[in-house]
Amino acid sequence: MALAWLLAKPFVSSILLGASKVSQLEDNLAAANVQLTANELAELATLTAPVAIYPNWFQAKTHDPAASAALGKKNATT
Repeated sequence: MALAWLLAKPFVSSILLGASKVSQLEDNLAAANVQLTANELAELATLTAPVAIYPNWFQAKTHDPAASAALGKKNATT
């Protein structure tokens, strides 16, 4: 699945495979025959999206729209 997903990405120019057994190599090469649907690719993109690093995740969780609006109104009048 992971190799098929990487093969579907147009910006991936190469994939390095590692196998210690012929069966592992065959499994890896079989990924070239797997065609993921648009829905599967979208779901994988959602599941693997990078998470925000601190302080961005903290600010997103503690954002108070009412306070921001009040500060915006106060700053607009000064």
